[in-house]
Amino acid sequence: MGDNGDMNKLIALKVMGFKIPWKLISLGLFGDAEIPPGLTRGEVIAYLTASLTDVGGETDDIVRLICEENDSAKFDARLRRLADGDSADTALQKRKWRAYLLKNTLDNMSGDCLQGLLELMEFWMSMGKPNDCPMTFPDRADKESVQSYFTKETYELQVMKNREWLEEEISGIIGLEKQHAVC
Repeated sequence: MGDNGDMNKLIALKVMGFKIPWKLISLGLFGDAEIPPGLTRGEVIAYLTASLTDVGGETDDIVRLICEENDSAKFDARLRRLADGDSADTALQKRKWRAYLLKNTLDNMSGDCLQGLLELMEFWMSMGKPNDCPMTFPDRADKESVQSYFTKETYELQVMKNREWLEEEISGIIGLEKQHAVC
């Protein structure tokens, strides 16, 4: 599972430079139309327990949520309430998860050009092939286009384009979060 396969996903997101609001945690646990559920309650509890050392204004909420650890219905309901009361921008939280998932795909994908290109294509298709997608896809109606697409050169170019897009996306998200913090 690559370098961060064992790392808690919330910690990995924090290492990427992102803030971890309740909406991000809720989206990671429950998913939505674009973002598949990727967190376990155990990861949420582990992250929150570790974050208790940074005592802040949310300590009471964290402790109450951790106390619901053994009752998943109460845990889920409390997390949803915290997320609903969170002022974080939902679209931005989705972008963070998408960036995390793309980074994970790039860090763990096959070095085989055919397999690697298929993994990248699958990733972007699972995200609904958004307008800002850095991938170019072969023209399915054109057999030559498909054959010339699955080459080492195309693979290297697509990986480079995706990595550049990811770097820009991460710094763009961090920049937006800093702007909101000033407001």
